[in-house]
Amino acid sequence: MYCVNCGAENPGNATFCQKCGKQLPTTDQDEPTVSSIPSSLSTPYGNTPYSNTPSASAETVYAPPPPPSSYVSTTDEKASPPGLPPAQKPKRRRGLVLSLVIIALVVIIAVGAYIYLNRSTPDKTVTTYYSALVHNDFQTAYGQFSTSAQGSISEQQFANFWQTRGGVKAWTLVSTQEQGSIANSTVTITFGNGQTSLATIKLVDENGTWKIQQETIG
Repeated sequence: MYCVNCGAENPGNATFCQKCGKQLPTTDQDEPTVSSIPSSLSTPYGNTPYSNTPSASAETVYAPPPPPSSYVSTTDEKASPPGLPPAQKPKRRRGLVLSLVIIALVVIIAVGAYIYLNRSTPDKTVTTYYSALVHNDFQTAYGQFSTSAQGSISEQQFANFWQTRGGVKAWTLVSTQEQGSIANSTVTITFGNGQTSLATIKLVDENGTWKIQQETIG
C-alpha cells in the first residue's frame, strides 16, 4: 500500500505510514484493492521523488578550503620550519667571519713586517752612527754608544775628538759579522781634513737594541 502523503510503500495491513506517520486509507480486507500512485505525484522524465535514494540534484555542502598558508607543497618537503632564518643568513655570517679572519691576518702580517723591518741590527746602528757624524750631529752619534761606553767617555769629549779631525766627510761599510749578542763591523772613514782610515767597531745587543761598545780607528 502506498501512502497518499509521501508516496512511500507500506505493508498491506499497515494503518499508519512507516515513513511520514500519516494515517493510511482503510479498505475492506475481503475486497482486493489495487493501490496506485496518484497521477499528481508522478514525475516526468522517470524521476521518482518517493524513493529512498537521495536525488543527484540535492544540495551538497562543501567544507571551506584551508587558508593559503596551510598548503604544503609536495616538492618542498625539506623547507625550513617557520621561525628559522633563511638559508642565506648563515652564508652571509660565514662570509663575514671569513672577511674578519682575513683582515686580522693582514694586520698581523703588516705588524710583523713593520717590526721586522724596524728591528735593531748592527748595520742599522753603524749607519745611524756615521750618518750623524757626517751631519755633525754628535748627540745622536753619542746615543748609539752602549751604557758602559758612555760611562768611559762623556758626550763633550766625544764631540771634541771628532771636531779635531774635521768630522766625518764620508764613510763606507765594508763588512759586518754577527755572532749571538756580539757583532763586529769594519768601516772605511774619510775625515773632514781629507785623511782616510779604517775603523773597527764592536757592537753588543743591549736589551734588544744593538749599541756600539768600542770603536778603534787605525
